Amino acid sequence: MKMKIRLVVLKVLSIVFFLFITTPHLLGQNNDSLNLAKESQHFNLYSTNGDIKVLYSLAITLENNYSRITNHLGIQIDKKINVKVFPNVKTFHAAINYPNAPDWVVGSCNGDELMMVSPLNPGSVHTYESLMQVIVHEFLHIAVSHARGDNGWTTLPRWLSEGYAQYEAGQVNEYIRKSVKSSLIDKTPPTWTQLDTASVMEFGKMNGYGLSVMIVEFLIVTYGIDKLVLLIKEPENIEIIYGLSKDALEKQWIHYLKE
Repeated sequence: MKMKIRLVVLKVLSIVFFLFITTPHLLGQNNDSLNLAKESQHFNLYSTNGDIKVLYSLAITLENNYSRITNHLGIQIDKKINVKVFPNVKTFHAAINYPNAPDWVVGSCNGDELMMVSPLNPGSVHTYESLMQVIVHEFLHIAVSHARGDNGWTTLPRWLSEGYAQYEAGQVNEYIRKSVKSSLIDKTPPTWTQLDTASVMEFGKMNGYGLSVMIVEFLIVTYGIDKLVLLIKEPENIEIIYGLSKDALEKQWIHYLKE
């Protein structure tokens, strides 16, 4: 059971691992091999010929989540989002200028462009199904950027940014809940401030992704989605929005986890 929990947590970590680097420059071979192969109402999807057959499913997945996400955030996106699907993990890593990245790095977004590994060849860590969640998670970050305007999504507290993306992409499950709850047996979880100030790798090691989605779930279940969206737009006003100190909210969250 513990092995299964660790595996699922690793998959979640890999789904939501984002590279805080400068704008990726596609290598010539990768760029030339991707062609516009599918258009939907809100997305342009690019791929090699070998991945054209999966683009329909990716477009359907995106469109099925588009209205819900944009309605939650109260936004309109006036242009189509580009989705670039790379044939395998190796070519994706080359495209993001991270050739030695581990296999669980499978998605990234920059501006209004979404990049990911093809679900038809997900590599050694992921599955077709988990990559269908990756594409929603990545789009969520783009949508949050539009909701925050010039502030973008990378300036959000990490637990809020990653937790909300996981929540909307349906990446919380019983294994994640059990992994978080079991971590409370031995020690007190990191504070929300500690989650926000940790490095990307530290965040992963402290089960930050699992903890973050449980924070967001707690806030939505307890106080509703509208306040959570307001928090995304104005994270500095957390105590005004919820009418409680941050410490009081954290205590409520720990109680929520235990119950």
